[in-house]
Amino acid sequence: MTEPFIRAIEDRDIEAVVQLWHDCGLTRPYNDPYKDISLCRSSGHGEILVLEEAGAIVATAMVGHDGHRGWVYYLAVSQDRQSGGVGRMIMTSVEVWLAERGVAKLMLMIRTDNLAVRDFYLRLGYEIEERAILSKWLEEPASDTAPMVHSTIIHLAMDAPPTSPTPHPPAGLKTSLIRAVQPTVSFYRWLYDTVGAGWTWTDRRAMSDSDLHAAIISNSTEIYVVYVDGVPAGFGEVVRYKDINEAELMYFGLVPEYIGRGLGTYFIRAMIDIAWSGEPKRITVHTCDLDHPRALANYQRAGFVAISREVELVPDPRRVGLPMPPAPEDRDYPSVVHLPVRGE
Repeated sequence: MTEPFIRAIEDRDIEAVVQLWHDCGLTRPYNDPYKDISLCRSSGHGEILVLEEAGAIVATAMVGHDGHRGWVYYLAVSQDRQSGGVGRMIMTSVEVWLAERGVAKLMLMIRTDNLAVRDFYLRLGYEIEERAILSKWLEEPASDTAPMVHSTIIHLAMDAPPTSPTPHPPAGLKTSLIRAVQPTVSFYRWLYDTVGAGWTWTDRRAMSDSDLHAAIISNSTEIYVVYVDGVPAGFGEVVRYKDINEAELMYFGLVPEYIGRGLGTYFIRAMIDIAWSGEPKRITVHTCDLDHPRALANYQRAGFVAISREVELVPDPRRVGLPMPPAPEDRDYPSVVHLPVRGE
């Protein structure tokens, strides 16, 4: 594997950087990441550092100074690299960048409930100071700035293939499972929107056609459609991470009319077998408290083990044509408070 190295952002990196920020939950409806990148690069006293590994951007940090103190924003590390010292590497480069410019102190802001990030900085030698932060919008965000939706994500993993026989499709249903090798954007959108509408699937609704097309035809992505009597009844999507030899069941679900007809048990096992066909060392899946109330139990029954949880902020689904989900306390989902918080 190519040794990781840190450099300044280039024009060709911008889309990958914004996607990483989005994946790490750093974007907000009232912030334009493209504008932030442009402003930083043109300011003369800031830089965006990227850590590149094997041709991919796996970490970023926006560093700058105000003539007195140094600041850092948009520290992001790809989820599959968050335990390998990558964050420490890029923060070291941030500190070197500031020291070379005569800046004696680095300051940063984190949200008080972001305990994992707080502990990361404490391990690097940062100290919590008692200060009040005052702010004022000089350019007011749009009046329709949308609220964020809190969602608890549950991460599950399977470290060995199932040993039980693969179940047959339900009797009486003429079923077929076919890989969509080069799905069109319109067909994929129909699948994603139809399967995910009831569970607040927003990520790919918000993607442009060009970005979505690139994602679904990627060499690492495999999309399978289950048909009943020739009608699409659901889909599953496997992403293979060859650099770490893992596979993820990225998306899985049924069209509403086919839920409760006994198809799910067969379909989830079929997708698990497909994921294991590449001989990864582990396969993973995640669900959340916006998903079907039986989703977690179904994954566990199929052989997945819940390993951690985390809270994610989901952009207002009304922006992509979906209704607001119930408040967290009103969701019909099993409690997962016994699971460790991811990153702790």
